[in-house]
Amino acid sequence: MYSDYIIAIPSYKRPQICRDKTVAMLRANKIPANKIYIYLANKEEKEEYEKVLDTSTYHQLVVGVKGLVPQRQFIMSKWREGKHIVFFDDDVDKVDLSLSSKYCGKSLDFFIKDAFQECKHHHSFIWGVYPVFNPFFRKERDELSTCLNYIVGAFYGIINRPKLKAIQLIITKENGQKEDVERTLKYFIHDGIVLRFNKIGFVTHYYQRDGSGLGTFEDRIKPMLEASKKLLKAYPEYGSISTRKTGMTEFKLRKILAKNVNVNEAKNVNKSKKILNNYKKNINKSKKNIK
Repeated sequence: MYSDYIIAIPSYKRPQICRDKTVAMLRANKIPANKIYIYLANKEEKEEYEKVLDTSTYHQLVVGVKGLVPQRQFIMSKWREGKHIVFFDDDVDKVDLSLSSKYCGKSLDFFIKDAFQECKHHHSFIWGVYPVFNPFFRKERDELSTCLNYIVGAFYGIINRPKLKAIQLIITKENGQKEDVERTLKYFIHDGIVLRFNKIGFVTHYYQRDGSGLGTFEDRIKPMLEASKKLLKAYPEYGSISTRKTGMTEFKLRKILAKNVNVNEAKNVNKSKKILNNYKKNINKSKKNIK
């Protein structure tokens, strides 16, 4: 199996986190340093990262642009058509392959290469993994889905199409909130498919209160709502808005089947819904017992 790829890590004002989390995780997983590119906002940032990061753990620090969405677009513009690019956030602690019958015992490198092979087989240009680490949610799910499933931005891969305007982000470009939701929609609408490896999980820290490149949790509440409203207006048939108790707004995608989907895939979508409903029922029962 051959699938050349590079790792792209956008990072902003977090050299220690980048070093101790994603870069350390990749090194522990024996990902060759010559595949790892870290993208920064300006020359001053680059100088700070040079002081903190060990040069043997990455291939290049690249000065790109400020802003998550523009940075991702910058990264894609610098690589050729068809290049395999894996995006990681800078604070990923771990990637868990243990629940997968196909990838358990395999290396992260093997998984990444095979994920791109699956993309070619299914005529997809993007793959992702399950968005939360919780093993309960992952263990009963099917290995691979092709329907409209959220592709989280913290860890995903693309087959590069730098000039294709149909997949370039517009709605979330300004504040970066829900950018991965818009990306998922753009790819699904254009290609009719997105791949997600539902048994693969990873550890990261969403919406950190101590701040990140997108701002503190509190700073992001209003932009999240604004982005979700814009997505609903643009894609009313693809999802709906929901708000958590924390005040965090989500644009929840509907499970729309991929083009040319088989009967088993349709059954799997219904199966996933049942699993989630059963989990919610069990949680409610537990709460009642505690009371």
